[in-house]
Amino acid sequence: MEALLLSLLLVVGGIYFGVRNVRLLRSEDALREYVQNSPKAALWVRKYGLDGATKMTRESFLPLGLLISVAMVALGGWNLWRMYA
Repeated sequence: MEALLLSLLLVVGGIYFGVRNVRLLRSEDALREYVQNSPKAALWVRKYGLDGATKMTRESFLPLGLLISVAMVALGGWNLWRMYA
């Protein structure tokens, strides 16, 4: 039961973060708003300014997040397939 819940959590979490990251990559306004309002990005905004933090997020953090979300979905799907195949 725990393996099922973990696998489903990986799949659902990976899909959620993947959709969120794609939305932020496609919309400059949504990304700017996220960077301005996110407590996680406050350090980067103070250090590099809003434009620098937004550029760094678009070029580095969002593609890395997409890669991680794809890995989460793949791992969760693989675990589910292994349990029920």
